[in-house]
Amino acid sequence: MRIGRSFALLGATALLVGACTAPDAAEVARQPQPGIAELSTGELQSRWWSWAASSPEDSNPVTDPDGSFCAQKQPTDAWFLAGTFGGRAERRCSIPAERPVVFPLLNFTGTKAECSARLAEAKGTVRLGTTEVAVERIEPTPIRITGVEGNPVTGQAGSLATHGCGLWVRLGPVPAGTASLTIEGSAGSFSLSVTYNLQVA
Repeated sequence: MRIGRSFALLGATALLVGACTAPDAAEVARQPQPGIAELSTGELQSRWWSWAASSPEDSNPVTDPDGSFCAQKQPTDAWFLAGTFGGRAERRCSIPAERPVVFPLLNFTGTKAECSARLAEAKGTVRLGTTEVAVERIEPTPIRITGVEGNPVTGQAGSLATHGCGLWVRLGPVPAGTASLTIEGSAGSFSLSVTYNLQVA
């Protein structure tokens, strides 16, 4: 199990417990679910984290330098975006016009107390073009993450139970055309700035 690495849109230290054998992470992330807007905060976080853990580090959307891995193992009912392990990134990404877009601005895992402490420091903004987007604050919630071997989230294959929390965005489908999505956030000494140049068609 990978621990001690800070990241966001993979927010804080990944302190995960309860490993066991589980289905393939990509299948967990892609399985049909209720509409994104109706998902509980636990379901939403579990699905996104499992998506982020469904690819090894060298082809993972979180370590993506330019958007090359934006379409990697996307679910069929939404389009997930990722941030970075800290610092800046600019990515190009093509998105189907009918898909809701979902991502964490900052997100954290750990015990309930650890998650709460990190969330208390979290702040940031999201803009689609020049319009500021509403951010959903998710308090510590039990979640389960399913990953593949060598992924940068858990570092191993299998299923892990923990608490998740953070600042999240659930966008309805983005209108067809081009759009710039800017994500900026910080928590204590950690900060990130990610720009997605979106092509929606």
